[in-house]
Amino acid sequence: MMNIAELYVYEILLLSNAILLAAAVVAVQRFRRQCDRLERFWNSPTGTAIADRKADKDRLQLVTTMRLEKHVAELHEKVAKLAATPARQSAPAVVRQLPIENAVRLAKTGASAEDLTRTCGLNIGEARLLAKMHGSAA
Repeated sequence: MMNIAELYVYEILLLSNAILLAAAVVAVQRFRRQCDRLERFWNSPTGTAIADRKADKDRLQLVTTMRLEKHVAELHEKVAKLAATPARQSAPAVVRQLPIENAVRLAKTGASAEDLTRTCGLNIGEARLLAKMHGSAA
């Protein structure tokens, strides 16, 4: 037989279990309502636009990453080819006369200032000076 103290303990346990069960039911209902609100939002035009924008951004980032990886791979191939080819011996530089030397030679043969600007790439002032200094009249 149970005494009165034990009955009170069982009643308190039963009551606390009922309160906890009611709180759990309320929490589940709130969670369901929140999920429904989120689902309605993401299915709405605003939510769809946000989702599409994020998907477009992710797609663009993926395409850009793929392009960069392709370019890097091409550069690696080019560097590997360059490293594999033997170093070329550079040909001896051809000694050419400087434009000013050509201009002096032409001025000595009687070329005009206009001829010097056309053939040697000198400006008109330089050509006139060379024609005066090295020309046949000097």
